[in-house]
Amino acid sequence: MQAVELKLKQASAVLGMPTKELQNLVQFGVVKPRRRRGLYFFDTLCLYQAQVAGHLKLALGTPADRLAEFVEAFSEFLKRGENEVPDVLVFRSSSKYWTQSVEVRLPFKELRENLEARLQRVDLYRDLPRGRKRPNWKEEFLATLKEASQDIGDVPPQDVQRAVREYRTSKKEKPEITVVAEAAQI
Repeated sequence: MQAVELKLKQASAVLGMPTKELQNLVQFGVVKPRRRRGLYFFDTLCLYQAQVAGHLKLALGTPADRLAEFVEAFSEFLKRGENEVPDVLVFRSSSKYWTQSVEVRLPFKELRENLEARLQRVDLYRDLPRGRKRPNWKEEFLATLKEASQDIGDVPPQDVQRAVREYRTSKKEKPEITVVAEAAQI
């Protein structure tokens, strides 16, 4: 696990989650980052918790208190210290009112690899102050774009625009929901 300490905007960029959604998870007590001088700082454990909470919220649409219980159970699982990374996390929820338990599966190994890959690029997500832009911010922005274009190579601007358009439309698409029958394990 890579040791990091990110502010809210940086953490939301690394997670690929809107800042407001991450802020809501913090305000409702689902994710509990460390707080210093009025700022929240997210370590790797908090990033994992926020990632799992985001996926559970997207899949289930559960209320914040129930989501907090799922994340707390996940946190306890991580604290037990099992070094092996599971391929799939299975959340089971039972109630005294139901005889059948509800089961949610998350591809944790993929989520963890994705998060660790994004953490490698954490320097790209600088935390800028609110308010007025810094002097020469346009020049810095253009220099960063030129540097990025050199890394990409010879790509025509039309291809870049098409890729951006495709990415934006893919974010608006509704998720594909499938139901798969699985044999009961005895």
